Amino acid sequence: MRESQLVNDIIRALWPWIHLHRVNVGTVKTEDGRKFSTGLPKGFPDLFGTLPASVSRTGRAVPVFIECKVGDNTLSEEQRKFLTEERAKGSAVAVCRSVEDARRFVFRYLKGE
Repeated sequence: MRESQLVNDIIRALWPWIHLHRVNVGTVKTEDGRKFSTGLPKGFPDLFGTLPASVSRTGRAVPVFIECKVGDNTLSEEQRKFLTEERAKGSAVAVCRSVEDARRFVFRYLKGE
């Protein structure tokens, strides 16, 4: 499976609980040959969104960040740092290799595990 397919599958699978948004970044070449980067800083996860207050165990909306990985791919140092910092701030963060990983993450978070 390609990572882009996993990202799309997780968005669909978690929609009832979390409204996730896909991060698109890249480099663009202008007509005059200049290049510039678009998007978010290095390390920003593939998916971000909010767990609504209505289903959050805290009664408040909670930021959610999910990094998707397939095969033997591992986190970059920038990704690891971003997720660690967000977790310390109270965000819900996960690295998911499957839709089932993503579902387990949400249900464990909702249960307070």
